[in-house]
Amino acid sequence: MESYDEIESRMVEKYRELTGCDCSDASDISIKIKLLAGELFNLQSSIEWINNQLFPQTASGTQLEYHASMRGLSRKQPTAAAGELTFSVAEPAASDIAIPAGTLCSTVGKNPAVFATTEAAQIYKSRLSVTVPAVAVSAGSSGNAAPGCITVITKQLNSLLSVENAEAFTGGSDLEDDESLRRRILDDIKTPSTGVNKAYYRRLAESVDGVHSANVVPRVRGNGTIDIYIAGRGSTLDSSYTQKVQELISSERELNVDVLVQSAELISTNVSLYLAVKSGYDFSDVRRDITTNIREFFASLRVGEGVYTSKLGAAVAKAPGIDSFLFSGSSMLNITAKPSQLYTLGTINIYGG
Repeated sequence: MESYDEIESRMVEKYRELTGCDCSDASDISIKIKLLAGELFNLQSSIEWINNQLFPQTASGTQLEYHASMRGLSRKQPTAAAGELTFSVAEPAASDIAIPAGTLCSTVGKNPAVFATTEAAQIYKSRLSVTVPAVAVSAGSSGNAAPGCITVITKQLNSLLSVENAEAFTGGSDLEDDESLRRRILDDIKTPSTGVNKAYYRRLAESVDGVHSANVVPRVRGNGTIDIYIAGRGSTLDSSYTQKVQELISSERELNVDVLVQSAELISTNVSLYLAVKSGYDFSDVRRDITTNIREFFASLRVGEGVYTSKLGAAVAKAPGIDSFLFSGSSMLNITAKPSQLYTLGTINIYGG
């Protein structure tokens, strides 16, 4: 597409060719050319935008959702992370300590994630702790808290009381972005759902909010059986998600087909590489960009998808300022995933200077 300056320059040159005269910037002709060039540029921009929205490969926003709806798909909504909080005291109290439903707890830091208990509970005077189910107050991936991160009771119920999450809070997901929705649309175009094939069951499973990917494996338990492994975006999903998917597929499955939905097994893998940066670039800045790209690469992996050095290298190479890099250790090897596995990122070590 021509820029505004290119359009204006072309019009001025054509005017000079036809009249044999130059037009000064303050002339009436020059002002008209500038106005017309601006309108032509706006028209070109609108036409290009419309052309992009005609195809799911280039559409965005609401227009991409229209493409999805024509195939029976929709953008997945954000979900709140869930888990359990353990309230405890150092020694038995003189009386029972009540913990109301809706008790708020949070992580520490500048932007803490806040969680609320979903059931009322109490620590009996003969006990030291009680474990209560809880959910993140705000939907989104920010609620996926690692074990031991939730340690603050925002409204202190008892000065002797403390809180901690022994297990991770999982299942939190953000509003599905355009690239994820586009992938599902293109997958559906490439492998249409027929009501009986693997694409049909994968589409059903991935239609549930919070399910980032699903892998469908037939005949694991014999003829007439289908096993489906689901996962969030770089995370496992708790039993509430497997139950939702199980109920949905049980109501939509073929006759005489035994479908079992399970959470995928998370396998952590470490990444190590040696890095040389170009002159004029700061090593720490390049390392930060590479780290971001590696995290995004692993977050985008699907259940049953392996970790291939070529693809991981392509993600690393997107960072500006790289002169050269070399994977070391197990990072140099391609990793093939089992159908039930989801590979996640462990530690990142970037050496050099």
